[in-house]
Amino acid sequence: MTRTAIPAVLETAPLDPALAGFLAQAASQGNPPLESLPPGLARQIYRDLAAGLGLPAPAIASADDRVIDGPSCPLALRVYRPDAEGALPLLLFVHGGGFVIGDLETHDTVCRTLCHDVAAVVVAVDYRLAPEHPFPAAVDDVACALRWVAAHARELGADASRIALAGDSAGAQLATVAALRAAGAIVLRALGLIYPLAQHYSEPSPSMAENGEGKFLTTGAMRWFIDCYLGGRQELARHADFALLQSQTLHTLPPTWLATMGHDPLRDEGLALALRIAQAGVPTEHHHYASAIHACLHFTAVSTLGSQVMADLATWLRAQLSIDVQARHSRCWT
Repeated sequence: MTRTAIPAVLETAPLDPALAGFLAQAASQGNPPLESLPPGLARQIYRDLAAGLGLPAPAIASADDRVIDGPSCPLALRVYRPDAEGALPLLLFVHGGGFVIGDLETHDTVCRTLCHDVAAVVVAVDYRLAPEHPFPAAVDDVACALRWVAAHARELGADASRIALAGDSAGAQLATVAALRAAGAIVLRALGLIYPLAQHYSEPSPSMAENGEGKFLTTGAMRWFIDCYLGGRQELARHADFALLQSQTLHTLPPTWLATMGHDPLRDEGLALALRIAQAGVPTEHHHYASAIHACLHFTAVSTLGSQVMADLATWLRAQLSIDVQARHSRCWT
């Protein structure tokens, strides 16, 4: 694993042997490509996979579902509370799944783990999925959830001055756009991005060409995800709420932590995003897991790499959300 300063080219390493064995076993089963399935079936397969290949989550105080008013329909949230006292920091977590699959259940263990390790109230948002609800439904929901948690932090037992955003894959993309939309209205302390989707390429990036088959996330699945999310309207691929690498407002982001995986089709665009954010003047910490694959957060019972990613993010979030950092920032501005 490497961290700061951000390199122009990432180191390579052999695929983690445990993950290689898992991928070989999965390939031998001859399952149909994800993109060939109805969205409902693809979602259930993802739920089953996340439930069956992860280690148990650590114990927390509570996890409660609630519903708020969304942009056009009710919006479901899940609120996780750690076994800790006092006004706690708050983390809004946005699940991945290519804008098409994924929900509160697929990332329940991830959220419980972050809740425990960061000692923060974690709120997960069950945003609307494509193709039933194409762009910009998902990001509208995430932005709505961010506004709601900022306004209701005290009700949640959290400190409104210590709010962070995080997400994985498509969720990392949505979290970034929500942070950009909130600039000037909500003060965010941190943004955590795990193998983010950052740009839709008409030509495949080197990492997409190298890792687009046989390493869980495939080029076929990515085309399906993007087509579903954009509703087949490729002109939207350049929209400011989708094409992060084209954004002119990255300087408004809070301090950012970004993780890339060596055997991930999204590796190169994740690195490009880290470089762009850092070049915009945002304090940026980049971690590269050279032996890992996309979605390794779900495979913690197979390989330790997913657990390491979450532990590293949690350590960084705890530091960014600490009261000491808050006091230091206050002194800088008084």
